[in-house]
Amino acid sequence: MKKLNALIVPLLVAGLVMAGCKKKSGPTGPEEGNPGNNPYAGTVLYIYSNEGGNYDIYTLSLDDGTLTKVIGTSADEKYPFVFGNKIYFAANDDGDYDIYVANLDGSGRTKVTNYPNDEVEPVVSPDGKYLAFTWGTAGNLKVALYDLQNGDTVKTFGLSGKVNLSPEFVGNDTLLMTLQDYGSAYSQDPWIYIISADTLINLPGDKSLQEGHWRVKGGKVVYSRMGLYAENPRIAVANFPTFGSVQDVYSHSIRSIRPVWSPDGAHIAVSHEGICLIVMVNSSGGGTVDTLYQKGGSECYTYATWK
Repeated sequence: MKKLNALIVPLLVAGLVMAGCKKKSGPTGPEEGNPGNNPYAGTVLYIYSNEGGNYDIYTLSLDDGTLTKVIGTSADEKYPFVFGNKIYFAANDDGDYDIYVANLDGSGRTKVTNYPNDEVEPVVSPDGKYLAFTWGTAGNLKVALYDLQNGDTVKTFGLSGKVNLSPEFVGNDTLLMTLQDYGSAYSQDPWIYIISADTLINLPGDKSLQEGHWRVKGGKVVYSRMGLYAENPRIAVANFPTFGSVQDVYSHSIRSIRPVWSPDGAHIAVSHEGICLIVMVNSSGGGTVDTLYQKGGSECYTYATWK
């Protein structure tokens, strides 16, 4: 395996842009009827929830907390990733999960992948050339890189019988992911794959994480971390790609997962395993700023997109 550590910073950080917005303040809950005080007025957070009886994809309005179904059938639809005027997602129309793409209103639904077992967690490179996703069964997962233009698999990553997951593009040429047991020691470490160089690199830094759920923005990475036996789950922010200056910004008695950056990078939307609670967290100082959505008796999850 080649070592290109000297190239990591310029390759990964180039092209990351933050939109300028002011930080939201105010009481818990969306600020209805007062968009002037809401820097995220007009934005929506794409989530998936089973509150309708099975998993469907919704938009959550940051103006007033309204939940609107955009993709929902008798199948389960999960993991929404918006790219331009299209939405990629995982659905189990045929019994296992495949990756689909549709228009933002749910029309034009088309299957993209059809691997054995499940394909979930889709992400698309900024130039629209590549799709990456997690593939396999529980306890035996790999990450796949797929060429959308040619319609074929470029590469798969991961060791059989291990948990390899959470792909995230950082620019067009770099794929971040969690790989387990590379390096001959139990761990779930951050790795990057430089596509043009066909090179896989183990990133330095935080080794306490057990689940990536990465999202990178403006030289920072937010991710889920916990101890070896899933103790002390929390959300952390670190410098990227060094994973230096790790700061725990949120924790909850129920495992917090799938952090998503706000458009300006000042906040993070966080969901929780097995319940429907989505909160907004201060990305620099930590702590809950707002409850974006909560509903008893249901589950709801963020995944990738706050537009």
